Amino acid sequence: MSSKETAKLPPDKQHQIAIEEVRRALKGLRYGHVTIVVQDGVVVQVERTSKLRLDYSTMQVSGGEGI
Repeated sequence: MSSKETAKLPPDKQHQIAIEEVRRALKGLRYGHVTIVVQDGVVVQVERTSKLRLDYSTMQVSGGEGI
């Protein structure tokens, strides 16, 4: 949806869309962050950064010389 189309929407509808996008960004996120960018009181961007944490303590050591 373009910014011109969004500007035509009533504020309540804009809020509903923004909340749904934030929920979508949070879904399944274990480590990371969600950033909400607001301009002139309107959410214009939702950014999601996820991180993969490696837990080597639970991994089995196999034989061999490595790489």
